[in-house]
Amino acid sequence: MKRLSFSIAVALGLLTPGIGVSHVLAQEVEQKPETERGASASDAIEDDGPSTGLPPSGLRAGGFRLFPSLGVTTLYDTNIFGVNGSLPTGVRTHEEEISDTIGVLSPGIAVRSDWSRHELNVNAGADLARYRDNPDEDYNDFWLNADGRYDINAVSNVFGGLGVSRSHEDRTSPEGFQGEEPVRYDSLDAHAGHARRIGQTVVRVGGTAQRLDYDNGVGVDGDPINHDDRDRDIYALGARISYLRTPRIQPFVQVSAEERRYRNTPDDLGYERDSSGYRAAVGVIANLGDRLSGEVYGGALYQEFDDPRFSSVSEPDVGAQLAWQATPYTRVTGSIDRSLEETTYWQFEDGLPAVASSYLYSRAEVLAEHRLTPRTTLSAMVSYGQADYQEVDRADDLVGAGFGVEYKLTDNLLLQLDYRHFQRDSDYRYVANDGNVDLLAGNYQRDQVYLSLKALLYPVHDKLPAMGRFSRLHAERGSGIDGGLYAGAQLGMSGMAAATSGPRGSHGTDDGDMQGTGSTAGAFAGWGLTTRDNWYAGIELEGSRGGGDWIHAKNKSTSRTFSLDTNDSWGASLRGGRVLENGALLYARLGAVRTEFDTFYQANDAPAEAADQTDRQTGRRVGVGVDVPAGDHLFWRLDYSHTDYDAYDVPYGSGPEAVERFDNAEGLFRIGLGWRFGGQPYRPTDPTGGDVSGLYAGAQLGQMMLATDMDAQHRSQGQGPYDFSADFGDTGLDTGIFAGYGLQWDRIYLGVELSADSSSGEWRHERETPGGGGRDFSLEKKGGQALAARLGYQLDNGTLLYARLGKARSQFNCRYAKGAQASNDINRDEIEIGDRYGLGAEVPLTPNTFVRFDYSRTDYGDIAFVTGHGDGANADEVRWENTSDQFRVGVGYRF
Repeated sequence: MKRLSFSIAVALGLLTPGIGVSHVLAQEVEQKPETERGASASDAIEDDGPSTGLPPSGLRAGGFRLFPSLGVTTLYDTNIFGVNGSLPTGVRTHEEEISDTIGVLSPGIAVRSDWSRHELNVNAGADLARYRDNPDEDYNDFWLNADGRYDINAVSNVFGGLGVSRSHEDRTSPEGFQGEEPVRYDSLDAHAGHARRIGQTVVRVGGTAQRLDYDNGVGVDGDPINHDDRDRDIYALGARISYLRTPRIQPFVQVSAEERRYRNTPDDLGYERDSSGYRAAVGVIANLGDRLSGEVYGGALYQEFDDPRFSSVSEPDVGAQLAWQATPYTRVTGSIDRSLEETTYWQFEDGLPAVASSYLYSRAEVLAEHRLTPRTTLSAMVSYGQADYQEVDRADDLVGAGFGVEYKLTDNLLLQLDYRHFQRDSDYRYVANDGNVDLLAGNYQRDQVYLSLKALLYPVHDKLPAMGRFSRLHAERGSGIDGGLYAGAQLGMSGMAAATSGPRGSHGTDDGDMQGTGSTAGAFAGWGLTTRDNWYAGIELEGSRGGGDWIHAKNKSTSRTFSLDTNDSWGASLRGGRVLENGALLYARLGAVRTEFDTFYQANDAPAEAADQTDRQTGRRVGVGVDVPAGDHLFWRLDYSHTDYDAYDVPYGSGPEAVERFDNAEGLFRIGLGWRFGGQPYRPTDPTGGDVSGLYAGAQLGQMMLATDMDAQHRSQGQGPYDFSADFGDTGLDTGIFAGYGLQWDRIYLGVELSADSSSGEWRHERETPGGGGRDFSLEKKGGQALAARLGYQLDNGTLLYARLGKARSQFNCRYAKGAQASNDINRDEIEIGDRYGLGAEVPLTPNTFVRFDYSRTDYGDIAFVTGHGDGANADEVRWENTSDQFRVGVGYRF
C-alpha cells in the first residue's frame, strides 16, 4: 500500500515535489518504471503474464496495456489544521483542533508499453477532495507523468521522463498554515540520462530539472500573502559508477551537483536564497537471495548560499532501502533518507526575526505487509523524521504510524480501511506579548481513518494459489468451544460516565462530564449452536451487582452536591462469532440491559428539597470477547462491552428550572470462568507449536475511559475558599501500535513491549452565567508511549494469558477559564508519566498471526496549578489526579 506511506509524508508537510537526481542514478540499466505517486492506478498492476500461464492483465491497445481505475474515499480527520489548541488567540489563523469528514474522488490511468525492447509508460490521475464543514480546504490535485527508455543495444540505453502536477501543501507546513485556504502550487519535472555497461562496470549519468510555482494566498485579516518569493528552479547533474563484483554484491560510488535558483529575489525579508551544493556517497547494492535485498550508502552533502547571512551547510549523508521477505506472504521494507529542503520560514528570537536558510530533513520508515488470505492483506507502518531548521532555534520530531486492511470484494473491486496517526514534537518557542514562552506551541497530534473503495477498470488475472496455502484461519479446528448450554461467573471493572446538564435558576446553566470507576461481579448463562463451517450463534442472559460510582460536592451555599451510585443490572444479548482452529470462540454481542441507579441531587441552600431517587434505566449494549477452552467443559472468558442508557431527569425542588438531566454510559471489562454442560473430549490444537518466543508487532483499536479526581479550592469576589471535589471523566476512541520481544520456558513467558497510542478521550465542564463569568475547564488525553514487561502462561491450545506492568508517558491538554479575565486563563499541555498495569490474552489465528484482547489501567501523576485572579485574592487552587482504563482489540504478527 504505497498510499499509506505517501500520505504520511504529505501530512507532515515535508515532502518536496519532483524527482531527485539520486533517484535517477539509482535505477538499473534495465530500468523498470516507478512512479512517485502514492495513489496511482499502477499500484494495483500485477506483473503476470506468460510465466504464470495467465494472459496479461490490463486492456490491450496495440503495443500498450491500459490500467484505468476509480477510487472513492471517505476520510475522517481529527485535526485538519494540525494544531494543539494551546496557542493564544490571534497567533495563527486556526487555534482550535477541528475535525472534519472529507470525500475524495480519485480517477487514474496507467499505460505501459508491451514491447520486447524499449519502454514507454504514462501515469495520470487526480485527487478531488471535498470537506463537509470546511469548504475552504477543498482541493483538486492532479498529475501527468511520462517516462521511457530507448535500448541502443544490449548494454546501453538512454532514458528520460517528464511530469506536470497541481498540488497543495498540507496545513501542518510551517509556511502554509496562516492562509484562509491551503497553499497551492504547480510543479514541472524532467529527467534524462544515459547508462552503459562496460565489462563488470555500469556507468550512469543523468540530470533533473524542476520548476515550482506557488499561488499567493489571503490571510484571515484579508491581507494578501505573497508566496511568489518561494517560486524556484532546481537543476542537478550526477553520475554513478557501479561494479558488478558478484550477482549478490554491487558496490558503487555516486556524485551530484545542484543549483537552486529563485525567480523573485531577494525575498520579502530581503534575503538572497539562491544556493549551490553537491552530494557524494559510496554504497553497496545487495541481493541476498529471495529473502533480503536493498541498497545502503553513506557520504556527505554540502550547500552554500548566495546570501552571506546564511552559513553553508555541511552534513553527513546517509540512505538505505531494504526489502525483507520474512515469509512467503509477509514482506517488510525499510528506508532511511536525508535531504536539505528549501523553506522561507522565520520566527522571533530575542525580539528580532530569525530567518531559516533551509532545514535538514532526516527520515526513517518501516512498512510491513502480510497476505492473510488470497483476498485479505494486512499492513502496518511506522516512521520517524526530524526537521532541523538552519539558522533558527527550531527542530521538529515527526512521528507517523498506521495500519490498514485491504479486502478484495472481487478481482476488480478493492475495499481498504486505513488508520494513521501523526505527531509533531517541536521545540518551537512562541513568545507572547507578556513575555511568557510556550515551548509546546509547535506540537500537534492528528488521527485519520480512511475507508476506500477502488475499482480496477481492466481485466485482472489472479495468479495466487488456493486459500489453504495462506492461512489456517479456515482450517478444520480441534476440539473446544461448541454449541449447547453453558453458565459461569465473572468479575470486572466498570467505568460509569454521565453527561449532566441543567439550569441554575437565575445563575445560568451548568454542563459537565462525570465518571467513576468501580468493581462489579455477576453470573451469566446461555445457549448456542455451531455450524459445520465453525460459525457460532447464541443467546445469553446475565446479571451483576456493583459498578462505577461518582460524586460532585462543593461547600458553597449557591452550589450543588450530587452523585450517582450503580446497583444491580440484568440483561440479555445475542452473540455471534467464529470458532478458530484451536477451539477458541471470537464473538461480538448485541443486547439490552436494565440497570438500577441511585441518584442524589441537592441545591446546597435548599437541603430539605434534595432528591434521592432510584431509577431503573434501559441500556443498549454492544461488545466483543473471546471464550478460550481450558478442558472438556471449562473455559475462560475476556469480555468488553459499552452500554448507552436512556437519559432521565431528576427534579430537586419546586419550579420547572429545578431539574437536572443525567445521560449515562458504561464501559465494562470482565474476566469470566464458565462451564459447558455438553462438553466434548478436549484435544487441543496449537497452531504455534507450543512456543511464542521472539519478535512481534501489531496494531490495536479500542476504547479509553479517562477519569479525573478533582480537588480544588475556589475563591470568588473575595469570598472563600470553598472546598470542591468531583469525579470528572468521559470515554473516547483509542488506537495504537505495539512491538515487543519475549522468551518462553516450557509454558512460562517473559517479555518486554513498546507501544504507542492515540486517544480522543476528553471531559468538559461548561458554566454559562448571565453577562459572562463562571468556570469552564476541561482535560484532554492525547497520544503517548509505554514500556512494559509481560509475564504470561501459554495454554495447551496456544493461547497466551499474560499480565503487564510498566510505565506510560502521555500528553494532556488542560484548560481552565474563570470569569471574563482571559489573561488569567490556563491553556497548556502537560507530559505525565504513569504506572500501567493490566492483563490480556493472545489467541493464535495462524502459526504467526494472533488476535489480542487487552485491558490496562494507568495511574498518572497530579496536574496542579493556581490561577492568577485578583493577585491571588480570588485565585483558585486546583489539583487533578488522572487515571485511564483502556480496552483494546489488536492483531499482531510474530516474525
